[in-house]
Amino acid sequence: MKTVAVVGAGMAGLAAACALQAAGIATVVFEKSRGVGGRAATRRIGDCCFDHGAQYVKATSTALQDLIAATGDAVQIQRPVWTFTAANQIGPGDVAYGNEQKWTWPAGITRLAKYLANGLDVRLETTVASIHTADDCYRLTAADGNDLGYFDAILLTTPAPQSATILAASDLAPESTALITALHSVQYRRSISITAAFPHRPAVPWYALVNTDRHHPISWLACEHDKPGRAPDGIGLLIAQMSNSWATTYWDELQKGTFTPTDPLPPPIHEALAMIWMLAGDLDAPLWVNVQRWRYALPDTATPLTTMDRIVVAGDMVAGQGRVHLAIEDGWRAADQIRGWLG
Repeated sequence: MKTVAVVGAGMAGLAAACALQAAGIATVVFEKSRGVGGRAATRRIGDCCFDHGAQYVKATSTALQDLIAATGDAVQIQRPVWTFTAANQIGPGDVAYGNEQKWTWPAGITRLAKYLANGLDVRLETTVASIHTADDCYRLTAADGNDLGYFDAILLTTPAPQSATILAASDLAPESTALITALHSVQYRRSISITAAFPHRPAVPWYALVNTDRHHPISWLACEHDKPGRAPDGIGLLIAQMSNSWATTYWDELQKGTFTPTDPLPPPIHEALAMIWMLAGDLDAPLWVNVQRWRYALPDTATPLTTMDRIVVAGDMVAGQGRVHLAIEDGWRAADQIRGWLG
C-alpha cells in the first residue's frame, strides 16, 4: 500500500489526509503541538468558550457545504459583519463579509478539526526536522533524531518558514532550491487575539466589525457571545484581533495567558480595552482577559509554489488569505495531486 506523510495537522493537512485515506492511501499526520486544527482553535475559560484564531467557516462550494453538514451540529451566526475605519466610523455592510453564511459550532471551531481528525493516524507533539531520500521513497526524521518512517510522498502544510526550514535541513538539493526560495517569499501578518469577558453585553446591531482601511490597531472585533453555547446569559464575550503593526510593537511585551481582576494588566491590554470600549460602548471592567499570539496569522499575498517529485506544499498561503475554507480547498487540491502521482 502507498503511504503519505502529512506534516502539520491544520485544516489543510487534515482535509488532505481525509481525502487520501478515503482513496485507500495510508496516511500519517505529524503535528508538533498538542492538538489539531492550527488557527482553527478554541479555548475554554470557566463557562465561556471562544475561538481565538479563525472566527468561522464559509461554505463557498457544495463540497464545503457537505463537509460542514456532515459534522451534524454546525450552526450559522445570524447577525451581520459591519465595517469601521481608523477614525472609529462604523457603518453597515461589507461586500466581503456582510451577506456570507458564517458557520460555527457550539463547542467551538475546533469541532471541525476534530471531526476531520477522527479516524486518522495523527502523531501529536512530533516535530518533523528533515526529509531524506531512501531508494524510491522518503524517510522522515524528528527533531530528536528519531526515525519517523518511510513514505511514498510528502505533504508539507506548516507555515511557509517552517516548511522551508525542514527542506533546508534535508538532503534534497538542488531540486528543493526553487521551492525553498518560494517559501521564503511568503509574507505573513502577525496577530494578537485579546478576548475579554464583561459583566454585560454591548447594545450593538452587528456580530463583528472589520477594519477596511487597515489603519486601526484593531483589525477585527467580534461578539463571541453571538455564537450558541459560548457564554452564560448576559455575559459579553468579545474578541479583538489586533493589527500586524500593533502586534509587532507589543509582541515581546505581551505573552499568551489569562489575566483575572486580581492581576495587574499590562499597559498594552489597557490600550486595547480602551479601543474596544470606543467601538462597542463602555462595558465596565472585564471579568478576565485572555491573550493569544499568532506569529503566522495571515498570509499577505497569494504565492504560487513549485512542487518537487512527490513533495507538495499546501495551505492558505497559496491563496494568500487566512481563511479556513481556502486551507481546506488547498488541502483537497494537494491530495488530488498526490493521488495522481501515486496512481
